[in-house]
This record gives sequence, structure tokens and C-alpha cells, in this order.
Amino acid sequence: MVITKAIRRIAVFLFCLVAAGCTVQPPRFDDSDISLRNALLRGDIKEALAFYEAEARQAENHRAWGDAVIAHLQVADAARFSGQLQKAITHGEKALAIAHTRKVSIANRRSLNQRDPPPLPELEAINTLIQAYQLVRDFDKARALVESGLSLLKENQLSIASRSPLLLRESRLYGALGNDLLRRGEYERGREALEHAVYTQRTHYARESGPGIFRRFTESSATVLTALLIDLARAYRLAGRFDDALESYREASRHVTVGETRAIYEQDLYLGLADVYLQQKRTPAALENFQKALFLAEKEQRTDVISYASAGLGASLRQTGKASEAIPYYQKAIEQTESTRSFLQSENYRQSFFEGGLRAYFGIIESLTESDKGDEAFSFSERARSRSFLDLLGSKMQLSRLAGGLRDEETALQQRIAGMKALLSAHVSEDDDDEKEESEDIDAPTLRNQLADAESAYSNFLSRVRLENKEQASLMNVEPLTLKQTQELLEPGVVMLEYFVTNDSVMLWVVDKDKVASISVPLRREKLLSQVTAYRQAITELAEKEKLAGLAQELYKLLIQPALPHIRGKELLIIPHDVLHYLPFQALLAPNGKYLIEDYPINYLSSASLMQFTQEKRKARGELTKILAEGGKVLTFGNPDLDDPAMALKFAGIEAKEIKSLYPHSAIYLEKEATEEKAKALVGNSDIIHFASHAELNEDDPLASAIRLAKSDKEDGRLEVREIFGMDLKASLVVLSACETGLGKLSSGDELVGLTRAFIYAGTPSVVASLWNVEDSSTAQLMASFYKNLKTMTKVEALRQAQLNLIRGNVNSDLLARRGIGGIGKLGEVPAGRSLSPDSISVSTSHPFFWAPFILVGEGK
Repeated sequence: MVITKAIRRIAVFLFCLVAAGCTVQPPRFDDSDISLRNALLRGDIKEALAFYEAEARQAENHRAWGDAVIAHLQVADAARFSGQLQKAITHGEKALAIAHTRKVSIANRRSLNQRDPPPLPELEAINTLIQAYQLVRDFDKARALVESGLSLLKENQLSIASRSPLLLRESRLYGALGNDLLRRGEYERGREALEHAVYTQRTHYARESGPGIFRRFTESSATVLTALLIDLARAYRLAGRFDDALESYREASRHVTVGETRAIYEQDLYLGLADVYLQQKRTPAALENFQKALFLAEKEQRTDVISYASAGLGASLRQTGKASEAIPYYQKAIEQTESTRSFLQSENYRQSFFEGGLRAYFGIIESLTESDKGDEAFSFSERARSRSFLDLLGSKMQLSRLAGGLRDEETALQQRIAGMKALLSAHVSEDDDDEKEESEDIDAPTLRNQLADAESAYSNFLSRVRLENKEQASLMNVEPLTLKQTQELLEPGVVMLEYFVTNDSVMLWVVDKDKVASISVPLRREKLLSQVTAYRQAITELAEKEKLAGLAQELYKLLIQPALPHIRGKELLIIPHDVLHYLPFQALLAPNGKYLIEDYPINYLSSASLMQFTQEKRKARGELTKILAEGGKVLTFGNPDLDDPAMALKFAGIEAKEIKSLYPHSAIYLEKEATEEKAKALVGNSDIIHFASHAELNEDDPLASAIRLAKSDKEDGRLEVREIFGMDLKASLVVLSACETGLGKLSSGDELVGLTRAFIYAGTPSVVASLWNVEDSSTAQLMASFYKNLKTMTKVEALRQAQLNLIRGNVNSDLLARRGIGGIGKLGEVPAGRSLSPDSISVSTSHPFFWAPFILVGEGK
């Protein structure tokens, strides 16, 4: 039996997930072998991986280094497709290492059937790794590989005969560089890089175009060129150059009739055109192109495009004032988004928080609010938070605490669904091909039925998981609480303020046990971001009182004042969103000059739905005041040795000893003893875990955010979020007393949410964290007060009173004078190298810089 065209298209699907960086090559099976297709039908990606891995071992044993490189890259590609991203990176790195150290070239590799040798195998490995690192959000690593690949090209100018393949590699690298620059907001440089990529690929395409046996190469070149033109059009669109964007899309459209390129990019083209027309407010044209994309996507069962196109149709209808008509389209988009595991979605439609699938949630929340359906809008606010967190988790880590059998069952079900989608996409794209071949392909309706059966099996699997571990299920599927369920969980006297930031407004729900008020504050996100950034900057720069008060009062007016008529309780539970995760609400200033913390105890959660889990954990562990009265244990790690004197926290030792004096049963580990290895070994048996150490938050890869501890032979000193998720904590409280965000700009808050959510999932109901790099000595004072208060107060009140002590100056002034405050020496002396305004020299602990960074996330009791 000869290999069918569908199998060839499966190969394209497998190895071209990231369009601009794809390498269009057939799988390493003989023509008579259809094992890959059968493996996909069964969802058994392991079979394909095992085949490639065996090829790699055999090639290395025979010292056939060129073959070994290609085999490792095939493992990496198949692993990336199936969501096994760490395996993809491991084998990509192996391929790169072999290609580099063995100096693999055309001359020292034996022939592979039906494969043309790459002119520079290192470039193939670099290309594969760029895609893998992008998928795990390690954009810095991906960018370094891009730079390395471009340098390699300059160093290896091969003969004219080999130059054309090098043009292909060069265009891909510049495409990856351009997209990275766009992601970083450097639109002009991104456009220039993409223009170079398109120019280079046009040259390559012109050389490779031809009839007959050259058709496969023509299709490959057309595929890459089309992808780059679409990326370039996006760059023009982001820069507001709509005419240039349309011209780039028109050129791309001339290539979508070539072979597989049509199946892969026709929908993308319609979506891009529709986006431009939508921004130009050419609504009829936008509607027409979104409808075309939706028709094709439904035919081919591409859930990501169905979601994106449906959301676009909703946005187009809202643009004409038809909010109620837009709601069903947004609902359809959300249904598609939530039916698919995030690792199965195309990365093209997860470009950013505001351009990705979540825009459907923004649209439906605004549409429901405009239609006076605020209660329903609240439900979608919770769904959006859940979806965002699932996208953050993606497939980059194993969170499951399920028994091994269930864990294996989940993996098998996911791979089966992935394989079915690949086959269906390949099969449908074949329908319009003029060439007909005899094949034994299963028809499209049968494939769709099998896919539906596979998805139903996964749904049933989730139901079983939900019965065993509801919190685990919440990290695998969108499962938020309803508004009524949320109200049932709220304690009497607690008022919840839930915020949701869209492009054009800030939505606010004021919720208590009996009432709900829905409020829309007209405010562009760019303006909100600017105001929050300005306030934080003023705080951290110890700005003068008048400037600080003006910024704090303006944010109070926007975010708190509209809620005041509806607040009847005595405590606030704040559910921030997006940039608001980094706003210290407690330091917002009322017109009467009082901080919000002076009127209310305040605690935070990343979503209202988390209450079901935090309350369950708090009840399971009991009331902390009672635990501490009976001799509770505090495990403290202070001033870990980070091999960098500049990172030392010289007062963390005093902080730890003061905790020890309050709680004699505490265990303290300082400097070289404060290791990650000890933390992992000891955290499971303490009532409070206290880290007087730095934390680094990573906005590109929130799961790589970490608590910094001392290194040891077994651990690197980075207790990462992905590792925290795997812990089993019994603690009632985790305190992070000296965080350093390391953020160059304020982001959507995923990194802070990831850190605190990880500790809650690991077992604690409450986390104290900080919003900026705190001052060492005043933190020691605040923490001493906080731990003393914990003996008689709830957590939220204990933190509030500790903050009020600093605001009112009720502190150990002699101790603070000896230590210095905020970088200011004894008696107001300014240390060398620091320039402060005259007003700031006399700054006191009442300044928000010293008390406002700390927030309590989770249970307040």
C-alpha cells in the first residue's frame, strides 16, 4: 500500500505547528509504513516517539551523527505536537549538542531515504528549539537561539548551490525575531525584521518554484512565505498601518492556492483581514471575512479558529450597537475555547492576553452589562479567570496528585484527541485536491464521530476526577462557581469587590451574602495601566506627600468610590484582575485623607471560585490563633546565601530571631543553611512557613517564578512555582516577607497569581506576599508586630494592625534608628550614592513604601 496524501498532510500538521519556523519534511517512515497514521488514530503517540528514539540510538551507536541529529529532531517535533514539551526540549538540545560538537556536515552523514541533507544541521536544531521554548514561554531562551542562528548563518556562507536552503533558514530566523519584537511591543523593529524575512523568503520561493518533482519544495516555500506575510500584516496592523496590512494580506492570498498552504492558512488570512476591517470600522467587510473563516473552521473542526472567528463576529455586531445579538456568538466562542485543552490550541491565537481567545470573555461581559445582565456577566468574569489560569498552566507541568493509572489515562485520552484532530485536519484539506489516489482513509464523518467519542471519554474522565479531587479538576477544566454559590460562601459582614479589566472599561461587582451591584467604570486599560504604574513608582521612589496623595485619591475615586453606596459590611475581599493585581488597594486614599486600610481589613483572592478551596483548607487545619496558643511551629528561612552580597538581607536574621522569641518551637535556617533542599524536606510539618528571602516573578513564564534559597548539591536554590504545586503542605499560613518582583513593567498579574495559587494548591489557605521589593529593616518591624498579633487576632486583622502601627508611628523607634529606614541612615543621614529630595530625608514609616506592599491572599481568619 502506498502512503496516502492524508499521511503526507499529517506530517505537515505535525511539523508545522508554528508556521514561520516549520520544516516541511516527511516523517521518517518508509513509503510502505503507515504506523504514524495508525498511532494517531489510537492516540498512541508513544509508538511514533519510540520509533524515532530507537533511530537516534542506532545512529549514535553507528556514529552516524547526521542521522542522529535528524532522529532527535523528529522526537522533538512529535513530542512538541503531543504536548510533551520537556521531552521536545531535551531531544532538541541533544540534536544541537551533537551537531555542534561533532561538526556534522553533508560529508559525514549517510543517506536517509527520501530526505535531503540540511546544509547546517545546527540550524535545524536551533529552529526546533526556538519553537519548543516559545511554547513553554521561555522567550529569552528562544530569542538567544534566534541570535545564535543568525550568527551561525553569517559565519557559514556556503556555496551558491547550497545558498537557497540557507535563505529559507534565514527567513525563518528573522520571522521568529520579528514576532518576538512584536511581543515585546517593539513594533518598528519587529516590522523591519519581518520585512527582511519576507524579502529573503520571496527570493527563496522564486528559486525553488517549479513543476513536477519540485512541487513539494514549492509548497514548502509558499507555506513559509504565506505565514511570514500574515505576520508582517499583523505588524502593520499593530502599528496602525492598515493599508500596508491589507496589501500584505493580499499578497499572502496569492499563495494560499498552493497545495497544503491553502488548508493551513486560508482561515488565518480571512481572520487577519477581518481584524483590520474591524479596526477600520468597516463592519460589513469584517463580518464577511469572519463568516468565511468560521465556515471553513467548522468544516475542518478547528476549534481555535471557530472560537476566534465567533468572537470577531460578536465584536463586529457590538460595533454596530447590537450587543444582545453579539452574545450568542461570544457564547459559541467561549464554548469552543473551554472544550479544548490549551496545549491543543494553535499558538497563533494565544499571542497575548488581549489578542487571544480571552477576548470573547471581554466581549460577553461588556455585552451582558450593556444588556442589564450584570449577574450573568459576573459568571463569565469567573470563567475568564479560570480559563486564563488554565492557559498559564498549559501542558508545561504535571499537577496531578491522582493515582498513576488515572494520570496515564488522562495522557492517553489527550493524545488520542490530538491525533484525531490532526487526522481530521489532514483529511478535510484533501477534499479540494484535484489529484485522486486510492487509499483506505476513514471518511471525515467517521473521523468526526470518533473525535466526539474521544472528547466524551475525556469529559467522563473529568467527572471521575471531580469526585475524587475537585480542586485538581479545577486545574484541568473551567469549573467556576456561580454567583449564588459565591454568595453562600461569603462570611457575614464581608463584602467582595470583584474587578475585571477590559480594553475600554473596568467592570466592578459589589457582592455580599444578600445583594449584588454591577458597575461599569469607563476607563481605557492604557490609562489605568499608566495610573497604577505612576502610583507604584511614586511609592517606591519615596515621592513627596502631595504627589502621592493626588495619585492615591484619583485611583480611590475610580475604583472604590463607585462601590461605597453598596458596601454594608466591615471587611473587604478584593478580587483584582490584570494590572490591578499589582495595585495596593489598602493604600488608596479617601477624600478625608484616610487610607482604605484604616476603614477596612482587606484580604485578596485571584478569583471568587478559590474560596471553596481556601475555606476547606482553613477548616481542615483549624483556627490559627488556637494552634499558636497550643505551641504552634513556625519554620523560618532567612537571608539565604545567594552567592551575591548585593542580595543579602542583613536584618532577616533579626526578623527570624524575633519570631523565635514569640514562638519557641520555631525552627530557623539562615544563610548557607537556608537551602531549597531543606525547604522541600521540612515544609510539610509546620503550622507557619516564613521565607525572609527574595522571590523573583517571571512574567514570560509564570511557572518559573521562584523563591530564592541557598544552593546545595541536589538543588539549584530556585524553589519554582511548578515545584511548589507538587508539595504537600499542612501550614495554615505561608509568609513571603522580602519579595523582589524583578518586573520591568506591570503585567497582567499571572506571575503573582501563579505564586500564591501554587501555595494554596499545595495546602495552605493563606499567603502573605509583597507587591514590590520591600525595605529590609521596616519589614522586620512589621513582621514582629504581625506575629505578635497572630496570637490574639485573625490573620487579616493581625496584618492590618501591623500596618496601622507603621502608619501611626507606633514602632520601636530606637531599633529602627539603629537599623536605618528605607535606605536612610541614622538620624536622617543619606547614605553615599543615593540621591533623595529634602522631603524624603525626613520620611517615616507612615509612608506607604514601608507598610503597603504586604497583602494577605486567601483566608482572612
